[in-house]
Amino acid sequence: MAPNPTRDLFAMGTLLILANGPVQFVARAIDLPGHWEGPFIRPLLLTVAIGGVLFIVLDSSGPLRTLNRRQRTVAGTALLFGLWGSMSTLWSVNPDVSLWRGFVYAAFGPLALVLVGLGDHRFIRALAASFGTLLLLSMAVVVMWPGAGLDPAGDWRGVFGNRNSFAPACGVAALAGIAMVPRRQVLGLSMTMLAIVGLVGGGSRTASLALVVSVGLASTVVVGRKWSAHKPGPIVPSLVVGGAGAGLATLVVCVARFWEEPTFVQRRIIWDLLFDHIKDRPISGHGFQAFWSVPELIGQHELLGRGSAHNSAVEVLLQTGVIGLVFWLTVVLTALGVTMVSAWRSPSMVSWLWFALVVFLIVENLTESYVNWFSYNWLLLIVAALGPLRSRPARVEHRTSQPNAEANA
Repeated sequence: MAPNPTRDLFAMGTLLILANGPVQFVARAIDLPGHWEGPFIRPLLLTVAIGGVLFIVLDSSGPLRTLNRRQRTVAGTALLFGLWGSMSTLWSVNPDVSLWRGFVYAAFGPLALVLVGLGDHRFIRALAASFGTLLLLSMAVVVMWPGAGLDPAGDWRGVFGNRNSFAPACGVAALAGIAMVPRRQVLGLSMTMLAIVGLVGGGSRTASLALVVSVGLASTVVVGRKWSAHKPGPIVPSLVVGGAGAGLATLVVCVARFWEEPTFVQRRIIWDLLFDHIKDRPISGHGFQAFWSVPELIGQHELLGRGSAHNSAVEVLLQTGVIGLVFWLTVVLTALGVTMVSAWRSPSMVSWLWFALVVFLIVENLTESYVNWFSYNWLLLIVAALGPLRSRPARVEHRTSQPNAEANA
């Protein structure tokens, strides 16, 4: 696929807008409402959704015709997730919210195809540029405007609403920085170190744990596979399995260690409260992203007033029931399987980034509702599940003479 600067800029703009924090920050700065139905944020989200659809429909390379069966399933499932959200307006506790937000989510499939169409190296540059920008803006706000850049407890939040939104962005920036090191060593290392500083300043345990686990697991698989090419035999697969087991054990131990701390105790209380509501509508849910907009529901307990289930699986069940959860899990598990297999079969910095990124996003979803709020998290999981697009047959001869054309795009 020929380089298209417009596609790159659109991809970066999409990631910045779907990061949520910056658009809310700007809305508040110009004295406009910071919620999704506000006159500043809603048009931006609709523009991104429509733009993604137009990019795919008008793309002369015809990416929809190059999808294999697995990619068609992923794209279709992502579309169904959004359409099911829009359909939930028929039974939603807030129909207007479910209708238009479901429409935006239905466009996440085309948006993901736009990002996949960049190719691996252009995608890494877009990811690094977007999250590097978020990181620099947040650091500037922390230093120059601490009243806005720090939360009441003194933790860094930058241009985001809270530390739990800022810290994951730092984690993604760190992974993108690491992936840039082979090509741009100074820039990659600088970005990674700055992201780690931001992660520490944010003080989010989940984001820190997610970064450690994702780097550990991805490195174990990629390095182990490269080692096995020189030292064949059962020892290397055993080491890889052992390393992966150690990473998962670390995750379990850390969760057990912090299980009784106030922040996790509060989450457990929220989950218990929400499961009472989930049992009322287990199949269809309460309507896509509608529950948190009804004062009568969230006013039943102080912790519900925080406006989040703090777990994406619980959030999806609450909103869209078991049907929506099946759509969501299909994409998430496909992303995990595709990137893990790719990291083992084709070990490289690119496959390392994809696997590490998916693991990081999944761990974050355990304690935050990152499927919600038009999050970049959901978009990136769809991109990872889609994987690389096939080449069109008409371009095979041209690509044969220039085998690295797409890789260098």
